Amino acid sequence: MSEERYINKPKGGILFKEFAEQWLEERKSHLKRSSYYDYKSILDLHLIPAFGKKRLGQVSEADIENLIKDLKDKLSNKRVNNILVPLKTMYKTAYRRKIITINPIDGIGMLRVEKTEIKPLSMEEVRLFLENIDIHFRDYFEVAFFTGIRPSEQIALKWDNIDFNRAKINVVDARVMGEESSPKTVASRRSIDMLPPVKAALERQSEKTFLSSPYVFVSKKGKIVDIGNLRKRIWYPALKETGLRRRIMYQTRHTFGTLMLSTGENPSWIARMMGHTSVEMLFKKYSGYIPNITHQDGTIFMQKFYKDGHFLDTCNKKGLRTKS
Repeated sequence: MSEERYINKPKGGILFKEFAEQWLEERKSHLKRSSYYDYKSILDLHLIPAFGKKRLGQVSEADIENLIKDLKDKLSNKRVNNILVPLKTMYKTAYRRKIITINPIDGIGMLRVEKTEIKPLSMEEVRLFLENIDIHFRDYFEVAFFTGIRPSEQIALKWDNIDFNRAKINVVDARVMGEESSPKTVASRRSIDMLPPVKAALERQSEKTFLSSPYVFVSKKGKIVDIGNLRKRIWYPALKETGLRRRIMYQTRHTFGTLMLSTGENPSWIARMMGHTSVEMLFKKYSGYIPNITHQDGTIFMQKFYKDGHFLDTCNKKGLRTKS
């Protein structure tokens, strides 16, 4: 978008609506399809109704703060932040191109977002859930619970990604808002080891869909699984049926992480399975939830060096001498 397009605009500059639409069209080729439509929705539902008739340079910091206040009354802080992202980028572009002399959103920070509560299922709850889930989706959820795969990655799994000989699931795609693309990070593109129950579930699933669909998991009508429908029609009803407390479907992933850590599996292996970039990220997310997983109460030290009210004489056992 060249600066010449803004020459000879009315006093006060180009209308917010006009600039916003031109800016989004310019960014279209740089955005994922899902991001583009999210931005378009943000402009149409929130930003243009609020500022569309104003000149771009006439929108003030107070105007934006008032919008944020109104949005907070009906949306989560996380969603409000998502709305601010294109607004910040748009004004940064306008300021850099000298279309405006003051960036009204430059001094406005993002809202504080509370960490998503980790609500994993226990092994007993997993068994109960799988025993009561719709039979068509039982294999789907067995794979979900025992791989840590993200829902967006799982619905994009194709039979070409399944290697039974090596017992590997190759995660190469994710499906978001109907669009398939590479997973969210480099580490997310990974090979997941098939644990025995996962391999058994996939073998059962192959009898249902291997010849009829390129996708591993499909809806009852043979279509690509829709996350929203799966959550609303299968996940939540199954939780209610089994008497388990309501939680988001992403907790299947958290369940894998916490179950593996709590049974002493190698954190590096767990991080690789889940597509985390580091073990530190794994412990930051889960260690606080699992009692004693990082042994922060000194029990391991005490078991090794202290017994019956006395320190064990481990130094002399290693041939070391204490000063007399």
